Amino acid sequence: MRRFIAPALALVLGMSAVVAADPAPKLPDPKDPTSAIMTPVALLRSNDFKGFYELMPAEDQAKAQAEWDKARTETAAGKASEGKDSEGKMAEFNAFMAKCLAPDAVDQLMLEAEPKLVDMKPEEVSQGLQMMGAMLPMMAMQGQGGKKADPEQQQLMGAVGGMMMDASQWVLTAGIDDPKKLRSAIEKLVAGAKALGVKDSKDLQALPLDEFLGRLGPVVKEMKAALAIYDLQLDPLLDSVKATAKGEGNERSLAVSFKAFGKPYALPVKVELKDGHWMVSPKNAKGLPGGNPMGGDAGGENPAMPMDPK
Repeated sequence: MRRFIAPALALVLGMSAVVAADPAPKLPDPKDPTSAIMTPVALLRSNDFKGFYELMPAEDQAKAQAEWDKARTETAAGKASEGKDSEGKMAEFNAFMAKCLAPDAVDQLMLEAEPKLVDMKPEEVSQGLQMMGAMLPMMAMQGQGGKKADPEQQQLMGAVGGMMMDASQWVLTAGIDDPKKLRSAIEKLVAGAKALGVKDSKDLQALPLDEFLGRLGPVVKEMKAALAIYDLQLDPLLDSVKATAKGEGNERSLAVSFKAFGKPYALPVKVELKDGHWMVSPKNAKGLPGGNPMGGDAGGENPAMPMDPK
């Protein structure tokens, strides 16, 4: 459940808006190994978080429902299910909502955020991204614990490193230190918080799970719009995703391609069959520094990324 719900909970702290419902996505055949990637892509493209939940194995759905119901019960009783850490997060959320529901919310948040723009130095951020982008392929070649990463893991880290290099150029022109762009993003954040229809964490966790998931669609839609302010177009990226499978049996390899920062990339991804559904395999994290949910053995022997445009 946490694969899908934890990121969604984080987004609730950010943005939402009242929008017309998106049409139901056309999902690939669940018997096709590529559905492990293409189904989540289709659901995210249409901002359908209820769809994520409905495609989970029945056992995972039941566990998620039980966890949500437990949290709702404890919140209603004035308890925090995870102790002081949970209490702190609830307090932060409540303070955030109080600010966003104020009549002068945008002005208040702008007063807090604008002074911090002085620390947003595009050149320094760009240099940091370049350093990380150069280090990842080197780390893959050197390996860790005395064991060199296999060719597929090298390919994955080469791809991520290449994306960091491209991000280092994007950040120079994105306007991350632009007060006007910041205000536009804050306006979306405030509108989204109001559209969420709750005033605090107690209201939020009083929602049934399916209703909560339904409200995340507008959250993601507004997040995409906020990213677009900084020249990051998520829907076109999702539209560019393609996947091909190879191998036999209940474990397969995918070659996943997409475009980011105007350039084509490819990632190798391992998938496995579970309860009649193809899912991204946890084996993708094996041997990678810090782990990574998106890796595998689908690529060729050439770790160079991005792909040469054709």
